[in-house]
Amino acid sequence: MPSNWLLLVLIAALPIMKPAIAYPIVLPDLAYLLLVGTVAVEVALRKRRLTWERANVVLLAYVASLAPSLLATSDLPASLIKLASNLYLVTLAGLTAMLVDSKPKLRRAIMVWLGATAVMVMLAPLSVAAFYLSTASPLLDYTSYDFGSLPPGDYPRLALTFINANMMCNYLTVSLGLLLAAKRCGWLQRRTFILLLLGIAFAAMTSLSPGLGGLALLAGVWTWLSERRRAPTLATTALAAGVALCLLFTVALTVTPVVYSTAPFLITVPGTDLILAPSARLLTWSHAAGEFFRHPLAGHGIGIDAVAVTYPRPDGFVEHLTDAHNMFLSIAAQAGIIGVAGLCAVIALAVRLTGRLELDRRCAAALRLALGLAFLDAFVIQGLGGSFEDTRHLWVLLGLLIAAARLEPAVSRPDENNRTPAEPSPG
Repeated sequence: MPSNWLLLVLIAALPIMKPAIAYPIVLPDLAYLLLVGTVAVEVALRKRRLTWERANVVLLAYVASLAPSLLATSDLPASLIKLASNLYLVTLAGLTAMLVDSKPKLRRAIMVWLGATAVMVMLAPLSVAAFYLSTASPLLDYTSYDFGSLPPGDYPRLALTFINANMMCNYLTVSLGLLLAAKRCGWLQRRTFILLLLGIAFAAMTSLSPGLGGLALLAGVWTWLSERRRAPTLATTALAAGVALCLLFTVALTVTPVVYSTAPFLITVPGTDLILAPSARLLTWSHAAGEFFRHPLAGHGIGIDAVAVTYPRPDGFVEHLTDAHNMFLSIAAQAGIIGVAGLCAVIALAVRLTGRLELDRRCAAALRLALGLAFLDAFVIQGLGGSFEDTRHLWVLLGLLIAAARLEPAVSRPDENNRTPAEPSPG
Protein backbone atom coordinates (compact mmCIF):
# COMPACT_ATOMS: atom_id res chain seq x y z
CA MET A 1 0.00 0.00 0.00
CA PRO A 2 1.15 3.60 -0.56
CA SER A 3 1.49 4.26 3.16
CA ASN A 4 4.15 1.56 3.46
CA TRP A 5 6.31 3.29 0.89
CA LEU A 6 5.63 6.74 2.31
CA LEU A 7 6.95 5.52 5.66
CA LEU A 8 10.19 4.62 3.88
CA VAL A 9 10.26 8.11 2.35
CA LEU A 10 9.88 9.56 5.84
CA ILE A 11 12.72 7.39 7.18
CA ALA A 12 14.96 8.36 4.26
CA ALA A 13 14.19 12.04 4.90
CA LEU A 14 14.98 11.95 8.64
CA PRO A 15 18.58 13.20 8.32
CA ILE A 16 17.61 16.06 5.99
CA MET A 17 17.21 18.78 8.59
CA LYS A 18 18.37 21.68 6.45
CA PRO A 19 17.45 23.79 4.79
CA ALA A 20 14.29 24.16 6.86
CA ILE A 21 11.06 24.63 4.91
CA ALA A 22 10.09 27.35 7.37
CA TYR A 23 11.90 26.87 10.66
CA PRO A 24 11.24 24.70 12.61
CA ILE A 25 9.39 22.82 9.83
CA VAL A 26 11.72 20.49 7.94
CA LEU A 27 11.38 17.96 5.11
CA PRO A 28 10.45 14.97 7.34
CA ASP A 29 7.47 16.96 8.62
CA LEU A 30 6.05 17.24 5.10
CA ALA A 31 6.59 13.50 4.60
CA TYR A 32 4.74 12.90 7.88
CA LEU A 33 1.73 14.97 6.80
CA LEU A 34 1.54 13.10 3.51
CA LEU A 35 1.81 9.78 5.36
CA VAL A 36 -0.98 10.66 7.81
CA GLY A 37 -3.25 11.75 4.97
CA THR A 38 -2.56 8.55 3.04
CA VAL A 39 -3.24 6.34 6.07
CA ALA A 40 -6.51 8.21 6.66
CA VAL A 41 -7.60 7.59 3.06
CA GLU A 42 -6.67 3.90 3.28
CA VAL A 43 -8.69 3.53 6.47
CA ALA A 44 -11.66 5.34 4.93
CA LEU A 45 -11.51 3.03 1.89
CA ARG A 46 -11.19 0.03 4.22
CA LYS A 47 -7.86 -0.92 2.75
CA ARG A 48 -6.18 -0.61 6.13
CA ARG A 49 -7.33 -1.38 9.65
CA LEU A 50 -6.12 0.77 12.51
CA THR A 51 -4.43 -1.31 15.19
CA TRP A 52 -3.74 -0.40 18.78
CA GLU A 53 -0.46 -1.07 20.57
CA ARG A 54 -0.30 -1.23 24.34
CA ALA A 55 2.79 0.95 24.06
CA ASN A 56 0.53 3.75 22.79
CA VAL A 57 -0.80 4.15 26.33
CA VAL A 58 2.68 5.12 27.50
CA LEU A 59 3.21 7.44 24.54
CA LEU A 60 -0.04 9.28 25.17
CA ALA A 61 0.66 9.35 28.91
CA TYR A 62 3.91 11.15 28.15
CA VAL A 63 2.07 13.86 26.23
CA ALA A 64 -0.56 14.07 28.97
CA SER A 65 2.20 14.53 31.58
CA LEU A 66 3.24 17.72 29.81
CA ALA A 67 -0.28 19.18 29.78
CA PRO A 68 -0.41 20.38 33.44
CA SER A 69 2.40 22.80 32.63
CA LEU A 70 -0.16 24.79 30.62
CA LEU A 71 -1.51 26.04 33.94
CA ALA A 72 1.83 27.69 34.76
CA THR A 73 2.86 29.00 31.36
CA SER A 74 3.41 32.66 30.62
CA ASP A 75 2.66 32.14 26.91
CA LEU A 76 -0.30 29.83 26.41
CA PRO A 77 -0.28 29.84 22.56
CA ALA A 78 3.42 28.88 22.50
CA SER A 79 2.81 26.12 25.04
CA LEU A 80 -0.16 24.75 23.10
CA ILE A 81 1.92 24.63 19.93
CA LYS A 82 4.68 22.83 21.81
CA LEU A 83 2.20 20.32 23.24
CA ALA A 84 0.87 19.68 19.74
CA SER A 85 4.41 19.11 18.50
CA ASN A 86 4.92 16.49 21.21
CA LEU A 87 1.74 14.76 20.09
CA TYR A 88 3.22 14.76 16.59
CA LEU A 89 6.41 13.12 17.89
CA VAL A 90 4.65 10.28 19.69
CA THR A 91 2.45 9.63 16.64
CA LEU A 92 5.68 9.20 14.68
CA ALA A 93 6.40 6.25 16.95
CA GLY A 94 2.82 4.98 16.86
CA LEU A 95 2.48 5.16 13.08
CA THR A 96 5.85 3.50 12.54
CA ALA A 97 4.94 0.65 14.88
CA MET A 98 1.57 0.16 13.19
CA LEU A 99 2.88 0.16 9.62
CA VAL A 100 5.88 -2.09 10.30
CA ASP A 101 3.79 -5.22 10.81
CA SER A 102 6.07 -7.87 9.30
CA LYS A 103 9.73 -8.78 9.36
CA PRO A 104 10.30 -7.90 5.67
CA LYS A 105 8.93 -4.42 6.38
CA LEU A 106 11.19 -4.08 9.42
CA ARG A 107 14.18 -5.14 7.33
CA ARG A 108 13.23 -2.71 4.58
CA ALA A 109 12.90 0.17 7.05
CA ILE A 110 16.32 -0.55 8.55
CA MET A 111 18.00 -0.86 5.16
CA VAL A 112 16.47 2.43 3.99
CA TRP A 113 17.75 4.08 7.20
CA LEU A 114 21.23 2.72 6.51
CA GLY A 115 21.01 3.80 2.87
CA ALA A 116 20.20 7.36 3.93
CA THR A 117 23.09 7.21 6.38
CA ALA A 118 25.47 6.04 3.64
CA VAL A 119 24.55 8.98 1.43
CA MET A 120 24.95 11.43 4.30
CA VAL A 121 28.32 10.19 5.55
CA MET A 122 29.81 10.46 2.05
CA LEU A 123 29.56 14.23 2.52
CA ALA A 124 32.01 14.11 5.44
CA PRO A 125 35.28 13.29 3.59
CA LEU A 126 34.25 15.58 0.73
CA SER A 127 33.67 18.42 3.20
CA VAL A 128 36.98 17.83 4.99
CA ALA A 129 38.78 17.83 1.64
CA ALA A 130 37.00 21.04 0.66
CA PHE A 131 38.04 22.64 3.96
CA TYR A 132 41.74 22.03 3.41
CA LEU A 133 41.76 22.62 -0.34
CA SER A 134 39.68 25.78 -0.47
CA THR A 135 38.27 28.31 1.97
CA ALA A 136 35.23 28.95 -0.23
CA SER A 137 33.02 25.96 -0.97
CA PRO A 138 29.22 25.73 -1.35
CA LEU A 139 29.41 22.19 0.03
CA LEU A 140 31.30 23.34 3.11
CA ASP A 141 28.89 26.23 3.58
CA TYR A 142 26.11 23.64 3.76
CA THR A 143 27.78 20.95 5.88
CA SER A 144 29.88 22.96 8.34
CA TYR A 145 28.95 23.98 11.87
CA ASP A 146 30.42 26.61 14.18
CA PHE A 147 32.93 25.78 16.91
CA GLY A 148 30.46 26.44 19.74
CA SER A 149 32.31 26.16 23.04
CA LEU A 150 35.36 24.59 21.33
CA PRO A 151 38.46 26.75 20.80
CA PRO A 152 38.52 28.02 17.19
CA GLY A 153 41.30 26.66 15.01
CA ASP A 154 42.34 25.35 11.63
CA TYR A 155 40.04 22.34 11.69
CA PRO A 156 36.53 21.67 10.40
CA ARG A 157 33.49 20.90 12.50
CA LEU A 158 30.61 19.42 10.55
CA ALA A 159 26.89 18.93 10.99
CA LEU A 160 26.40 17.59 7.44
CA THR A 161 22.65 17.60 6.73
CA PHE A 162 21.66 18.36 10.33
CA ILE A 163 21.02 21.69 12.03
CA ASN A 164 23.79 21.07 14.55
CA ALA A 165 26.72 18.72 15.04
CA ASN A 166 25.41 17.11 18.22
CA MET A 167 22.20 16.04 16.49
CA MET A 168 24.21 14.55 13.65
CA CYS A 169 26.30 12.52 16.09
CA ASN A 170 23.12 11.34 17.80
CA TYR A 171 21.68 10.13 14.50
CA LEU A 172 24.90 8.33 13.63
CA THR A 173 24.84 6.55 17.00
CA VAL A 174 21.47 5.09 16.06
CA SER A 175 22.76 4.21 12.60
CA LEU A 176 25.65 2.33 14.21
CA GLY A 177 23.19 0.23 16.20
CA LEU A 178 21.16 -0.57 13.10
CA LEU A 179 24.32 -1.38 11.16
CA LEU A 180 25.46 -3.87 13.78
CA ALA A 181 22.03 -5.50 13.78
CA ALA A 182 21.94 -5.74 9.98
CA LYS A 183 25.36 -7.38 9.97
CA ARG A 184 24.23 -9.83 12.66
CA CYS A 185 21.25 -10.80 10.52
CA GLY A 186 23.41 -11.32 7.44
CA TRP A 187 21.80 -8.52 5.46
CA LEU A 188 25.10 -6.86 4.53
CA GLN A 189 28.23 -8.13 2.87
CA ARG A 190 31.41 -7.77 4.89
CA ARG A 191 32.84 -5.11 2.56
CA THR A 192 29.67 -3.03 2.70
CA PHE A 193 29.57 -3.34 6.47
CA ILE A 194 33.18 -2.21 6.89
CA LEU A 195 32.81 0.73 4.51
CA LEU A 196 29.68 2.00 6.22
CA LEU A 197 31.18 1.43 9.67
CA LEU A 198 34.23 3.50 8.71
CA GLY A 199 31.99 6.14 7.16
CA ILE A 200 29.88 6.44 10.33
CA ALA A 201 33.00 6.63 12.53
CA PHE A 202 34.66 9.29 10.36
CA ALA A 203 31.53 11.42 10.03
CA ALA A 204 30.84 11.19 13.76
CA MET A 205 34.37 12.33 14.61
CA THR A 206 33.94 15.42 12.45
CA SER A 207 31.05 16.45 14.71
CA LEU A 208 33.48 16.90 17.64
CA SER A 209 30.44 16.21 19.79
CA PRO A 210 30.28 14.92 23.37
CA GLY A 211 27.94 12.31 21.90
CA LEU A 212 31.04 10.47 20.70
CA GLY A 213 31.21 9.00 24.19
CA GLY A 214 27.78 7.46 23.72
CA LEU A 215 28.76 6.09 20.32
CA ALA A 216 31.85 4.46 21.87
CA LEU A 217 29.73 3.02 24.66
CA LEU A 218 27.30 1.42 22.19
CA ALA A 219 30.18 -0.12 20.23
CA GLY A 220 31.74 -1.43 23.43
CA VAL A 221 28.54 -2.95 24.79
CA TRP A 222 27.72 -4.64 21.46
CA THR A 223 31.26 -6.06 21.16
CA TRP A 224 31.00 -7.40 24.70
CA LEU A 225 27.64 -9.05 23.97
CA SER A 226 28.93 -10.52 20.71
CA GLU A 227 32.36 -11.73 21.78
CA ARG A 228 32.26 -12.42 25.52
CA ARG A 229 32.10 -16.19 25.00
CA ARG A 230 34.48 -16.53 22.04
CA ALA A 231 36.99 -13.83 23.00
CA PRO A 232 36.40 -12.73 26.60
CA THR A 233 39.55 -10.60 26.78
CA LEU A 234 38.62 -8.66 23.66
CA ALA A 235 35.04 -8.28 24.87
CA THR A 236 36.05 -6.98 28.29
CA THR A 237 38.60 -4.58 26.80
CA ALA A 238 36.05 -3.19 24.34
CA LEU A 239 33.46 -2.71 27.08
CA ALA A 240 35.97 -1.04 29.40
CA ALA A 241 37.13 1.27 26.61
CA GLY A 242 33.56 2.20 25.73
CA VAL A 243 32.65 2.96 29.34
CA ALA A 244 35.88 4.91 29.90
CA LEU A 245 35.37 7.07 26.81
CA CYS A 246 31.76 7.70 27.75
CA LEU A 247 32.80 8.82 31.24
CA LEU A 248 35.61 10.95 29.81
CA PHE A 249 33.26 12.80 27.49
CA THR A 250 30.76 13.19 30.34
CA VAL A 251 33.40 14.90 32.49
CA ALA A 252 34.36 17.05 29.50
CA LEU A 253 30.77 18.30 29.39
CA THR A 254 31.13 20.01 32.76
CA VAL A 255 34.39 21.98 32.53
CA THR A 256 36.52 23.85 30.02
CA PRO A 257 40.20 24.88 30.02
CA VAL A 258 39.16 28.17 28.40
CA VAL A 259 38.86 30.55 31.35
CA TYR A 260 36.43 33.43 30.80
CA SER A 261 36.01 36.57 32.88
CA THR A 262 32.39 35.93 33.88
CA ALA A 263 33.00 32.40 35.17
CA PRO A 264 31.14 32.01 38.49
CA PHE A 265 34.01 29.94 39.90
CA LEU A 266 37.30 28.31 38.85
CA ILE A 267 38.73 24.86 39.56
CA THR A 268 42.45 24.18 40.02
CA VAL A 269 43.30 20.57 39.21
CA PRO A 270 45.25 19.18 42.21
CA GLY A 271 48.95 18.63 41.55
CA THR A 272 48.92 20.68 38.33
CA ASP A 273 48.81 24.29 37.18
CA LEU A 274 45.69 23.57 35.12
CA ILE A 275 42.75 25.85 35.84
CA LEU A 276 39.28 24.93 34.62
CA ALA A 277 36.10 26.96 34.34
CA PRO A 278 32.51 25.67 34.33
CA SER A 279 31.35 24.80 30.83
CA ALA A 280 28.35 26.28 29.07
CA ARG A 281 26.48 23.04 29.77
CA LEU A 282 27.20 23.20 33.50
CA LEU A 283 25.81 26.75 33.53
CA THR A 284 22.63 25.72 31.70
CA TRP A 285 22.22 22.65 33.93
CA SER A 286 22.44 24.82 37.04
CA HIS A 287 19.93 27.31 35.69
CA ALA A 288 17.51 24.58 34.61
CA ALA A 289 17.77 22.92 38.02
CA GLY A 290 16.98 26.27 39.62
CA GLU A 291 13.90 26.63 37.40
CA PHE A 292 12.77 23.17 38.44
CA PHE A 293 13.13 23.94 42.15
CA ARG A 294 11.12 27.13 41.65
CA HIS A 295 8.35 25.23 39.81
CA PRO A 296 8.74 21.62 40.98
CA LEU A 297 5.29 20.21 40.25
CA ALA A 298 4.37 21.28 36.72
CA GLY A 299 7.31 23.44 35.62
CA HIS A 300 7.11 26.93 34.19
CA GLY A 301 5.35 25.87 30.98
CA ILE A 302 6.14 23.56 28.10
CA GLY A 303 7.54 25.45 25.12
CA ILE A 304 8.91 28.25 27.31
CA ASP A 305 12.71 28.55 27.18
CA ALA A 306 14.15 26.20 29.78
CA VAL A 307 17.02 28.56 30.67
CA ALA A 308 18.41 32.01 29.97
CA VAL A 309 22.20 31.89 30.19
CA THR A 310 24.82 34.18 28.68
CA TYR A 311 28.09 32.47 27.80
CA PRO A 312 31.16 34.06 26.15
CA ARG A 313 32.48 31.55 23.62
CA PRO A 314 36.20 31.14 22.96
CA ASP A 315 35.77 32.79 19.54
CA GLY A 316 34.60 35.99 21.27
CA PHE A 317 30.91 35.62 20.40
CA VAL A 318 28.57 36.05 23.37
CA GLU A 319 25.97 33.31 23.16
CA HIS A 320 22.52 33.51 24.72
CA LEU A 321 21.57 29.95 25.60
CA THR A 322 17.93 28.97 26.07
CA ASP A 323 18.31 25.18 25.89
CA ALA A 324 19.06 23.15 29.03
CA HIS A 325 21.45 20.82 27.13
CA ASN A 326 20.08 17.97 29.21
CA MET A 327 16.86 16.15 28.36
CA PHE A 328 15.82 15.47 31.94
CA LEU A 329 16.50 19.00 33.16
CA SER A 330 14.81 20.43 30.06
CA ILE A 331 11.60 18.56 30.84
CA ALA A 332 11.95 19.25 34.58
CA ALA A 333 12.20 23.01 34.05
CA GLN A 334 9.30 23.13 31.60
CA ALA A 335 6.95 20.45 32.95
CA GLY A 336 8.14 19.69 36.47
CA ILE A 337 8.14 16.33 38.18
CA ILE A 338 4.95 15.34 36.36
CA GLY A 339 6.65 15.72 32.98
CA VAL A 340 9.75 13.89 34.20
CA ALA A 341 7.53 11.00 35.32
CA GLY A 342 6.08 10.80 31.81
CA LEU A 343 9.55 10.84 30.30
CA CYS A 344 10.69 8.07 32.65
CA ALA A 345 7.66 6.01 31.59
CA VAL A 346 8.87 6.19 27.98
CA ILE A 347 12.34 5.09 29.06
CA ALA A 348 10.89 2.24 31.13
CA LEU A 349 8.90 1.13 28.07
CA ALA A 350 12.09 1.05 25.99
CA VAL A 351 13.89 -0.97 28.67
CA ARG A 352 11.06 -3.50 28.78
CA LEU A 353 10.93 -3.80 24.99
CA THR A 354 14.71 -4.24 24.77
CA GLY A 355 14.57 -7.33 26.96
CA ARG A 356 17.57 -9.17 28.34
CA LEU A 357 21.15 -8.23 27.54
CA GLU A 358 21.66 -11.53 25.81
CA LEU A 359 22.66 -11.82 22.16
CA ASP A 360 21.80 -15.17 20.57
CA ARG A 361 21.67 -16.43 17.00
CA ARG A 362 18.13 -15.31 16.28
CA CYS A 363 17.93 -12.38 13.90
CA ALA A 364 14.72 -11.03 15.41
CA ALA A 365 16.17 -11.08 18.92
CA ALA A 366 19.31 -9.33 17.69
CA LEU A 367 17.20 -6.64 16.01
CA ARG A 368 15.18 -6.05 19.13
CA LEU A 369 18.28 -5.80 21.31
CA ALA A 370 20.13 -3.52 18.88
CA LEU A 371 17.17 -1.18 18.45
CA GLY A 372 16.69 -1.02 22.21
CA LEU A 373 20.34 -0.37 22.99
CA ALA A 374 20.55 2.28 20.27
CA PHE A 375 17.48 4.06 21.63
CA LEU A 376 18.59 3.94 25.26
CA ASP A 377 22.08 5.14 24.33
CA ALA A 378 20.97 7.98 22.03
CA PHE A 379 17.93 9.02 24.08
CA VAL A 380 19.12 8.51 27.67
CA ILE A 381 22.93 8.52 27.73
CA GLN A 382 23.37 11.24 25.13
CA GLY A 383 20.32 12.94 26.59
CA LEU A 384 22.45 13.79 29.61
CA GLY A 385 24.36 16.26 27.45
CA GLY A 386 21.67 17.33 25.01
CA SER A 387 17.93 18.00 24.87
CA PHE A 388 17.03 15.20 22.46
CA GLU A 389 13.43 14.69 23.59
CA ASP A 390 12.16 16.44 20.43
CA THR A 391 14.38 14.55 17.99
CA ARG A 392 12.29 13.04 15.20
CA HIS A 393 14.57 10.12 14.37
CA LEU A 394 14.52 8.87 17.96
CA TRP A 395 10.74 8.62 18.01
CA VAL A 396 10.76 6.75 14.70
CA LEU A 397 13.39 4.47 16.23
CA LEU A 398 11.11 3.84 19.20
CA GLY A 399 8.36 2.85 16.77
CA LEU A 400 10.74 0.36 15.12
CA LEU A 401 11.58 -1.04 18.56
CA ILE A 402 7.89 -1.48 19.38
CA ALA A 403 7.42 -3.29 16.07
CA ALA A 404 10.49 -5.50 16.60
CA ALA A 405 9.32 -6.53 20.08
CA ARG A 406 5.89 -7.43 18.70
CA LEU A 407 7.31 -9.41 15.78
CA GLU A 408 9.97 -11.41 17.60
CA PRO A 409 7.79 -14.33 18.81
CA ALA A 410 6.53 -14.93 15.26
CA VAL A 411 9.83 -14.73 13.41
CA SER A 412 12.56 -15.81 15.78
CA ARG A 413 12.52 -19.57 15.26
CA PRO A 414 15.97 -20.84 14.29
CA ASP A 415 16.16 -23.67 11.79
CA GLU A 416 16.91 -27.20 12.77
CA ASN A 417 20.67 -26.61 12.54
CA ASN A 418 20.44 -23.60 14.89
CA ARG A 419 21.52 -21.23 12.11
CA THR A 420 19.89 -17.94 11.28
CA PRO A 421 17.34 -18.65 8.55
CA ALA A 422 17.70 -16.85 5.27
CA GLU A 423 15.82 -13.58 5.16
CA PRO A 424 13.08 -13.11 2.59
CA SER A 425 13.77 -10.33 0.15
CA PRO A 426 11.56 -7.29 0.66
CA GLY A 427 8.61 -7.30 -1.65
